[in-house]
Amino acid sequence: MITLPISSAVLGMLFLLTFALCFVLFYRFSNFLPLDRGRELAFDGDVSKGKRTSAGILFVLPVCILSVVFFRLSIESYLYILLIIMEMLAGYLDDNSKKPWGELKKGLIDLFISCLGAYVFIYFNNTPFMFPVLGFSLTLPPIIVFVFAVALIWGSINVTNICDGVDGLSSSLISMCLVFFLAASSKMYTMEDFSPVTMLFLAGLLAYSYFNASPSTHLMGDAGSRALGVLIAITALKSRAPLLYIPFAISIIFDGMSSLLKLTVLRVTKYKSFMRNIRTPLHDHVRDNLGFSDTQTVLRFSVFQLVISLFFYMFI
Repeated sequence: MITLPISSAVLGMLFLLTFALCFVLFYRFSNFLPLDRGRELAFDGDVSKGKRTSAGILFVLPVCILSVVFFRLSIESYLYILLIIMEMLAGYLDDNSKKPWGELKKGLIDLFISCLGAYVFIYFNNTPFMFPVLGFSLTLPPIIVFVFAVALIWGSINVTNICDGVDGLSSSLISMCLVFFLAASSKMYTMEDFSPVTMLFLAGLLAYSYFNASPSTHLMGDAGSRALGVLIAITALKSRAPLLYIPFAISIIFDGMSSLLKLTVLRVTKYKSFMRNIRTPLHDHVRDNLGFSDTQTVLRFSVFQLVISLFFYMFI
């Protein structure tokens, strides 16, 4: 095992190894993956029918194994990897279920994993949260940190999952989010031994992006999107500046929260006119109502995300 921290050259070699391994897995060993059944209510939902789905398992699981094999990590990081695997397996089982799991079942699983993640973070960390843009740090009571961490992990799982609806969109936005958290953590000297784990996840995600480019042959499915939601939230917490999640994932948040907000208001108030003229998630609205192509949707969401991320990164 490699003791951390390690040199940039060694990490770079591991990055290339991870990318190459995941690429080969996608290229040669994806025949066992289930075929997508299409999305009944999504714009152009039938286009995805017949593509290989649950492809997230082909990069999430290998990255977790490589991280455990190569790095001498802390118990905390091992537990985070376990939680990511648990969410991946839940997503994979849902993807392969003859009858898709209900929202309540998935929501309770997400809540359970979120609570575990929040507890692990509080147990191993007692340092204050940083607010780099504002220039101060703040130590919060454990109960507030717990509630915040649960909300962050649960929200990240769901908005990331909803964002995965256009070829290349979620992989592009998630990759950008991870890059900026890695860069910010390097400036703030945070994230500790979870930083190289995040780097390897970035390599695996980029390998997947090659096969998810429009027109795609592979879809990450819940096995990938839900696991990556956990990863982003943990990365944000370990950066010690979790509020950076907002600017670094703003496109994912807008896209996913539009659906969550509309659905919540409808179910709680029965008010059907709320956001009546906005199709959710937003990636469906811009394609259906505004006539964006898939390529335009990915590029314009990514440009917006890049501008916001760079602006806030300059203040760190």
